[in-house]
Amino acid sequence: MNKYNYYYDEYYKDISDIASRYKNLANIHIVGVYRGSLPIATHLSNALDCPMSIIKFQSRDGQDKKAEWLLNLTNDETLHPKFFPKLIVIDDVYDTGATFRAIKELPEFQKNPDYSLIALFGNENNDDVNYIHEQLYRWIVYPWERIGGSM
Repeated sequence: MNKYNYYYDEYYKDISDIASRYKNLANIHIVGVYRGSLPIATHLSNALDCPMSIIKFQSRDGQDKKAEWLLNLTNDETLHPKFFPKLIVIDDVYDTGATFRAIKELPEFQKNPDYSLIALFGNENNDDVNYIHEQLYRWIVYPWERIGGSM
């Protein structure tokens, strides 16, 4: 499989584009997927000045059969009084769709129709996952995965 080095300058542009898309919405809540999207989710949570939660589902590196919350602040009334927040689930890549389908099975998504699913890299899908770049069957190497060389 071909490798694609995704550099920080590309990443910053993509994060800026995503933040611009959501910056004027009220009551948003970022949901990151452990581990791949945690840097992205943290960055967006800070850029949008909104809360963040974490879901664990490892389909490629692990044997997870269902998604589970590692940190769930979506129902915290001090953060979201009286109504559901708009959940923005961010992941690094949409490949088979298993991760996003597992996430949508969680009660917080079943009860809350106001959510968006986003991946930095993806492909055409029927899971309503938006993505910024076509994956094109490449292995994406993110800047935070590299130790040496150009970042």
